[in-house]
Amino acid sequence: MSMTPLMLIFSFALVMVEEGKWTKFNIFPLVLIFIGGFAVEYVGVNYGYLFGDYQYGTILGSKLGGVPVTIALNWAMLCIASRSMVNLITNNKILASAIAAAVVTAYDVLLEPVAIRFSWWWWDTVSVPIFNYVCWFGFSFVFQLLFRKVPITSGRSYWMIFVQAVFYWILLLM
Repeated sequence: MSMTPLMLIFSFALVMVEEGKWTKFNIFPLVLIFIGGFAVEYVGVNYGYLFGDYQYGTILGSKLGGVPVTIALNWAMLCIASRSMVNLITNNKILASAIAAAVVTAYDVLLEPVAIRFSWWWWDTVSVPIFNYVCWFGFSFVFQLLFRKVPITSGRSYWMIFVQAVFYWILLLM
């Protein structure tokens, strides 16, 4: 469990390396996603808006304003990896953004039971609010719209979503 923040940082680094040519075209959007991902989590944790009332535990590493820094890295990694996957299907910006946002939201659906079980975060309510998933889709969609056109030479970092999904399922089965 203590390796989870390192796994998130390592995942981010691998995705950045895999998508090196693409990310250099998208540095500004990635910075905005990192800041935006952190900002929406900050609002959620400190004010209960957007995702619902929840708090982070200590397992995800150092926090600023109650939000682990690794969460902002994970937002950026998920946006890059999901877009890498969707680019195999379409280059239409709106359609690609919507499908990638659906992939990121599905990832959160998978992640929630694992995170709650291992106290990465917890909800003040009995179950995860549906509005949490609406917000995940909405913010992911907006973040995807920030990306510029992907060069033909882009990598295929989408595999990282599958690696993390397997990691979470193994944890859930423990």
